[in-house]
Amino acid sequence: MAGSDSHSKADRGAIARYTSRRRFLTAASVAGVTTTVAGCIGGGDDDPAAPDERPEYNGEEVTVEWSTAPLFGNEEEALQEALSDAGLHQNITVDFTTTVWGADDLQDRYNQILSAGRSTPDFMLTNFAYTGAFAPRGWLMDMTNVLTDDKHDELENDYHQTMVDAMRWDGGIYGIPLFVDIPTILYRKDLIEAAGYDPEGENWATEPMSWNEFSQIVSDAKERHGADHGYTTTLNQRTIGHQTGYEKVVTYGGNYFGDMSNQHGPIGDRPITIDEEPIVEALRAMRTMMHGQSDEHAIDGMAGDILPAEALGWDTTPSTESFEAGEAIAHRNWSYAIADFGGDDGFGENLGAMPFPYGATTDAATYDGTGGTNATLGGWHLSVNPNTENLAATLEVIDAMTSDEFYLRIFELTGSTPPKPELYESDRAQDVDVMNRYLDTLQLQSENQWVHPINQVWDLQREPISEQFHACLNRETSPEDAVAAAQDQVEQIENQHT
Repeated sequence: MAGSDSHSKADRGAIARYTSRRRFLTAASVAGVTTTVAGCIGGGDDDPAAPDERPEYNGEEVTVEWSTAPLFGNEEEALQEALSDAGLHQNITVDFTTTVWGADDLQDRYNQILSAGRSTPDFMLTNFAYTGAFAPRGWLMDMTNVLTDDKHDELENDYHQTMVDAMRWDGGIYGIPLFVDIPTILYRKDLIEAAGYDPEGENWATEPMSWNEFSQIVSDAKERHGADHGYTTTLNQRTIGHQTGYEKVVTYGGNYFGDMSNQHGPIGDRPITIDEEPIVEALRAMRTMMHGQSDEHAIDGMAGDILPAEALGWDTTPSTESFEAGEAIAHRNWSYAIADFGGDDGFGENLGAMPFPYGATTDAATYDGTGGTNATLGGWHLSVNPNTENLAATLEVIDAMTSDEFYLRIFELTGSTPPKPELYESDRAQDVDVMNRYLDTLQLQSENQWVHPINQVWDLQREPISEQFHACLNRETSPEDAVAAAQDQVEQIENQHT
């Protein structure tokens, strides 16, 4: 994902492009990461203080700058109207500064802006992967004291809680959700039906199946259709350990740090559980789907040769290409892709969507919060530049952008799913063309999402996990050796930063 405006589908799919080790450490050495979190980088007396209370907007004419992405910049005229409909004061103008798209690329831009103490943009489209890097430095405003009581109540009771919690740090809140993105398994309903299956009769939209069953269905449809690929996804080293491969791990009942309650810490006082059977099984499953029963670590009863080995080099864009071209049966992607593939220019009603299959049921899962259908969290937030000179007006804009009216409007315009689950059941959401056919699946999957660790060591720890997973699927090491090596390296990093 290059962050280019020309990559519309891929650009929007980049919501899961998380912070890289290289970018996180631009201002600190590995040994200095802990110092950063203690507030010693960007944490001195010159840092902007969090406001004690919400400033009152006085009605003056003011322009507020929003650093956003092409997805929204391309809809500026309609969104300006939506802001007015949501009650934004007529004297406040929002300047949509459209930049790059993709979390890594935006983080590079924000690093430059925020480290320099610039007062603009006034607020920004942010990824929750920034929390552990930006919040400790004082680079995002703690919004705790500037949100209305009503908004605090909504955040506690009405929002996608995993999404809200992803922008919390040390008691503060550093972003308000703008939209949540929900990954599902998209599939060609017409090709599946031609292979003798009945997705609607078996209620695939809301009844998760096992990975074994999924592999056999995809294999049958691939063989009947003569498709190039069965199941496509991204499995390169950027995504395998913290996103797509991690999803397989969780659906098999495993996790890197035991129960999901340990996900963010405390560092040094949580179990490291990489070298356990659920993760071995998840790696075996991926190897089986990729290399078939001839692989010495294949799982009996699972169909193979459906997951292309090329996926080990794929990011989001290339992972979609064969599905888009009609040469793949199933494809893992975010909810934005439904609007593209399910429209008249795509597959129309021949596009199916299902929740993630499982390797272990929730009852049989080793750790709490794992097993069953489970998918990683995607989405974006709104965060305030702590150096803004237009705080009162900026907060008025954020109030409008986090209203039900605005959430539903961006859902209509872009397919970006609201971060408030109750909105899926609204009459207006039910009328959104294309997306309304898949709301039951999206709502179910949204209730079964988790977020990668958000702390100062995750970017260091995910690298050896990704490297070992990638080597395993490339048949350079066994699943057992891969998890043992990853366990050792992650434990060392954990102990170094206790």
